[in-house]
Amino acid sequence: MDFYEYSDVVQQWIQQVLANREINAELTLKYSNDLIEYGKKTNDCKLMGFGYYYCGETYYGLNDGVHFFDAMGKALSNLNQAHEWELMVRCYNFLGIAALNRGNIPIALDYYLNGLNYCNVYHLPELSIVLHVNLGVLYIECERYEDAEESLEKAYNYLQAAPRQDTYYSYMFCIFGNLAKSLVLRNRLDRAADILDYVHTKLWDYGDELDKLPICCVEVLYYHRKGLLERRNKIIRTISEITPDNLNVLDFFYDFYTYCTVLLETDQDDAFWRIMDMLEPLVRNFNIINLHLKLISLKIQFYRKHGKNAEYLQAAGLYYEMAERMEGETRNMVNNVISLRKNLEWADRARVKAEEENLVLQERSELDALTKMANRFRLNEYSEEIFALAQEKQTAIAVEILDIDYFKELNDNYGHQQGDRCLVQIAQTIRDLAEENHGFAARYGGDEFVVIYEEITRDQAASLAGELKRRIMELELEHRYSKALPIVTVSQGMCVGIPQKGNRMWDFLHAADEMLYRVKKFSRNNYCIGDIEKSDVVFGTQ
Repeated sequence: MDFYEYSDVVQQWIQQVLANREINAELTLKYSNDLIEYGKKTNDCKLMGFGYYYCGETYYGLNDGVHFFDAMGKALSNLNQAHEWELMVRCYNFLGIAALNRGNIPIALDYYLNGLNYCNVYHLPELSIVLHVNLGVLYIECERYEDAEESLEKAYNYLQAAPRQDTYYSYMFCIFGNLAKSLVLRNRLDRAADILDYVHTKLWDYGDELDKLPICCVEVLYYHRKGLLERRNKIIRTISEITPDNLNVLDFFYDFYTYCTVLLETDQDDAFWRIMDMLEPLVRNFNIINLHLKLISLKIQFYRKHGKNAEYLQAAGLYYEMAERMEGETRNMVNNVISLRKNLEWADRARVKAEEENLVLQERSELDALTKMANRFRLNEYSEEIFALAQEKQTAIAVEILDIDYFKELNDNYGHQQGDRCLVQIAQTIRDLAEENHGFAARYGGDEFVVIYEEITRDQAASLAGELKRRIMELELEHRYSKALPIVTVSQGMCVGIPQKGNRMWDFLHAADEMLYRVKKFSRNNYCIGDIEKSDVVFGTQ
């Protein structure tokens, strides 16, 4: 989310939220609520959505269910109205986790699938990883193990295709831990053994104790089913040693629940009650009746196994009372979902109306407000005109798409004001070169730009691409967080050719975008030139 348009005070609140999240709950809530109150006064759904989301995330970490549900519901409708898709998808993910733990699988599935739909539309691959992992968990609970494994495979593929992040190994532990669990539950023990061996040989040294806990729970089930009781008991002791007194109960509940069902078949009573004593206050604090019922069911099985009739009857009575309350919670959940749907529909209508009004205003202007370069509307008009002329005269055109290497890292580390200054200087350099060579340049969006040249040969196009690369490097704009060079650089994709019958301008843009994708895989701070068929591809020299 970009906040450079706000005052220094508001930006300070935002920075305090981001600096303290998951570290200092009190300060995170304080500054989030400051943003919410300011957003209410100024009718700013972007600030309210941001504030409510981080309140909800914090309450999730505190196992505070009442405040969590309220904050996430309000965040979702505000973020939808503000077009802040990434945080909106994160809301759907959190609400899906909560719905699953509440025992309402259809609603959880709906949340996850809604989130994945936004991921696909707005290209959010990292969140696709999270949602597919959580879908895998949901399918395991439904005993749809093949669906679970398919979803986990999708998560793995997204993870391998994405740039390596600090979260890589945590995601790998989640994916392979749930995959092993699914395989063990359907008694594919040999395949599960391969997965667990991979985790220990390739991943184990990169995980922390919370990454390893679910793996240990799966291993207890695996060794129990294999009849390897000494190894099972060793892992049980490990779990007792590394389990903290406080953790996010919704993240680990089903792992510990499966673990406890195994303990009921052993003589490890102390280990069983150690987990129960840890889980009960966390579940009570989050106030999800379905989880209460699951814990009581474990107690009932324990008391029945050990012939504790008085305790058994007391637990059975409590289970009956909680089951009646569960019906009320289900009704409340459905009502909450209906209200949320209505709020989203209202926000959608308001958003569409605002978009229509903004569209009229944007179309009246042909210049990008920040860079004073031609905007996307002017690009659409110009490109269609020049394309039709080139098609008629059968002359070649070159369409170039370029973006700034690691621009997100520049924004994140230097601040959005420095990012804007960088965009302005890069835009000026692009525009100067284009005008010198009778070309046209436009800002395509974000840090992407488009350049179009008429009546040009492939060699001339390559020369201009190389010249632009050189001029931008000569600016020597500092970027210590780039993985290419410690200065700002660009990656360029170019499609050159004579438009043929049946071709559209979109085909040339799409081919140029493909060239940009290829050069990024080959090397940043470089260019790639090809034709509309995406063949005869040539890369620039390093």
